[in-house]
Amino acid sequence: MVMKYAKITNPLTKAVDVGLGTNEEFYQSIGMVKMEVEESYTGEWYVNGYAPAKPHNIEIQERIDELEASITERNIRSAILGDEYASNKLRAIEQEIAELRKQLESAQEVQ
Repeated sequence: MVMKYAKITNPLTKAVDVGLGTNEEFYQSIGMVKMEVEESYTGEWYVNGYAPAKPHNIEIQERIDELEASITERNIRSAILGDEYASNKLRAIEQEIAELRKQLESAQEVQ
């Protein structure tokens, strides 16, 4: 939550335009008032308490992408050469990815 000069642009969703500078007179002259606002996960601004939450399936997909990016060629080479730590780490990552994919599939079936 942040106090900023803002103007409601969508009364239904409580989306706002926000003044990002410090010229209070200018913002007041264009109809903005100081209010509590918050930024949504998409970068849009809303009256505090109205920003939409990030959908769970997006969070799951972001975690899958993060895990897949953590599997480096070096880890794979180490595992192939018999590094037990690297092998265990890769197995754990693959298992977490599989579990997350199941969650993602279940969430999509519900929709």
